[in-house]
Amino acid sequence: MFLNVPDVVMKINLLFPTLLIAFSVIGCSEEKPSAPPVVQLTPAADVIREALLREDATTIHIDQLPVTDDDLSALQGNLTITNLLLDESEVTDEGIAVIASMPNLIHLRVRSNLTDACIDHLLKLEKLQFLNLPYADFTDEGMQQLATHPRIQLLRLRSPKLTDACMPAIASMNNLAFLHLIEIPITDKGLVALHDNSALQSLYLDDSQATQAGLSKLIERQPMLHLHINQAHLDNDPRKDDHEH
Repeated sequence: MFLNVPDVVMKINLLFPTLLIAFSVIGCSEEKPSAPPVVQLTPAADVIREALLREDATTIHIDQLPVTDDDLSALQGNLTITNLLLDESEVTDEGIAVIASMPNLIHLRVRSNLTDACIDHLLKLEKLQFLNLPYADFTDEGMQQLATHPRIQLLRLRSPKLTDACMPAIASMNNLAFLHLIEIPITDKGLVALHDNSALQSLYLDDSQATQAGLSKLIERQPMLHLHINQAHLDNDPRKDDHEH
């Protein structure tokens, strides 16, 4: 999607390798090959604490370390971080409760399995605008609850339990401009809920059950919609030549 997320000013470097290379001399001149380097990873909790020591930091992005609920304890009640991106996450629904204590969070990405149990916590993030949960497992009831959030502009979500029944709730999100649904088995019937949604600018569908007929009807009703199906344009998309991908 084409979106500039504000205030992304820092990405934490995660690897602090220590190369331990040993050479053994056998006889007068024979050498054994050097041992492979041993890379020591800084714990995610230490990475987070280091980030919080920087007064100008508004972003924590951890993309090579597993992050657990316990690692998030230093973020309890944090007022300065606006972007939290956890790409190797083991965070659970309980961990989202800690994240929900960060009142100024705008952008949240968590790549771990989350269920309806975390949605009450997400709704406490009143300033949240960009929500990316590519390994979630929400139900239609949970999605109806999440759709009451008044500020979300971007929603990227994987949730195979969702059905067409969740689409009217998604369509009711007044500020939602960018929607990416992954492995959500919505059909042409579900797409009808988007026919009159003037706020939506971009829709990506990956592994849905929508047909060419249903998607073409959506384009007819929303000719300005930026539509991608399995990362490609439809042949009859009037905007398919707007960009290269």
